[in-house]
Amino acid sequence: MTEPQRARGAGGSGFGGPTDDEIAATLAAQPAERWARLFSLAGALSPAGLQVPWGGGQKLAAGSVQVPHPLHGDAIDEVVALLYELKVIVVFDWQQWHRTTPLFPDGRGLAGAPVADAARLATTFVRGERFSDGAIHRAIETGALRAILDRLRRWFDDERPAA
Repeated sequence: MTEPQRARGAGGSGFGGPTDDEIAATLAAQPAERWARLFSLAGALSPAGLQVPWGGGQKLAAGSVQVPHPLHGDAIDEVVALLYELKVIVVFDWQQWHRTTPLFPDGRGLAGAPVADAARLATTFVRGERFSDGAIHRAIETGALRAILDRLRRWFDDERPAA
C-alpha cells in the first residue's frame, strides 16, 4: 500500500479503520457454517418478515410519553446478530463515511464495490440504529439491507479465498 493510500484509510474511504483487504481477510476467517446461517436467514426473509411496525408513542400513567421505537422481527434481529458475529460490523468513522459515499442510503452500486464496502454500509445502518431508531428499518425500505446481503453472498460464493 502506498503512503497516499494509507493516509486515505480504508480502501480509499478516508475514514480510518481497517483497509479493504483487512476487512476481507477478517470476513474470510469466519466459519462457513455461520455464513451459511446468515444466507439461510437472508433467503427466508419474506415481505412479512421485513415489516417493521413501531411501538411506543403512548402516554404513560405518570404523564410522560414512551418514545416510539421499531419492533424488528426475530429474523432481522438474528441477521443483525450474525453480522456482528461474522465481524461484518467494523470500527471506522461511519458517521462521516455515510455522508459522502454514493452507496448510502440504498446500496446502489454495492454489487460492483469491494466487499469491505458492504461491511461499511452494514455498519452504518446497524450502528446508526443505536443513535437513531429506525436506521435498520430504513435499510430494509431502501433495499440497502438486501444489497448488503447479496454482496456478502457473492463475495462468499465467488471471491472468498479458499480456507
